[in-house]
Amino acid sequence: MRVTQTMLTQTNLKHLSSSYNTLARVQEQLISGKRIQKASEDPVVAMQGIRYRTEVREVDQFRRNVSEATSWMDMTDSTLNEVTEAVKRIRELTTQAANDTYESSQRAIIKSEVDQLIEHIGSLANSKAGEKYIYNGTKTDQPLIDMQALKDYLNEAPGATLESIYGTDGPPTATGKIEFEVSKGITMQVNMQPETVFGRELFEGLKQLSGLLADETTGGADLSGQLETLDTIGQNLITERSELGARANRLELVDNRLQDHEIIAKTIMSDNEDIDVEKVIMELKSHETVHRAALSAGARIIQPTLLDFLR
Repeated sequence: MRVTQTMLTQTNLKHLSSSYNTLARVQEQLISGKRIQKASEDPVVAMQGIRYRTEVREVDQFRRNVSEATSWMDMTDSTLNEVTEAVKRIRELTTQAANDTYESSQRAIIKSEVDQLIEHIGSLANSKAGEKYIYNGTKTDQPLIDMQALKDYLNEAPGATLESIYGTDGPPTATGKIEFEVSKGITMQVNMQPETVFGRELFEGLKQLSGLLADETTGGADLSGQLETLDTIGQNLITERSELGARANRLELVDNRLQDHEIIAKTIMSDNEDIDVEKVIMELKSHETVHRAALSAGARIIQPTLLDFLR
């Protein structure tokens, strides 16, 4: 077969074009930091990349859920601590008032402070985490306590009842759990049931105490009898906080595991998709050397034309 100048030129251009494509591919890898730019370059890597990215996004979502659950529980524990302190103060005041040497005017002052503490407890029942009420079960868009109705109830206003302070629905019952999925197949309850913390027993017992302080005929023994009710309320709060603490501890363990999982998932994804920078740089240098040699060889192989001699 006769080899012509045209054949040499076309072959040279073909290989040079292929060399340029190789250089472009390696440069894109170096710039992007990824092995492939299109799925067609390596379908296996692309499919694995989709799976790994899905896993990373899933872990990220679980970590956001854990963060929101932690915020909810922290707010719950903080308010329960305030309620506990308020109940302790009410107990201290009740112990003082139970002293028969206290006059009615002194007890009136104590009653005023007790009523303020009761209202404070009512306001804590309407605490929020973000824009959600945390003590009204699944009715996170509604406050648990009607504060004006609570004041009327304490002041024995006409028509004021225990049921009225909870709004139209009356005292809370089992109003539903709020659960977050914190890991695949694992959900955790983040709220406290309102009937166990701010149920009718709490406000009914505190209202009875307030009424005894207002009655001038109340004896010290009657007030001392209320200490048992306050102790029961305090113990219930301790029990609820203990349960909440146990859940918070488990949530922390889940978060630690998710952190480890996230690191592992991102490492695997990186191993699948990311380039070895040093290796790619060496490959680029090698292709550049070959490309320059091809250009030089092509310039020598392709014979000059008549026009080159006429210059």
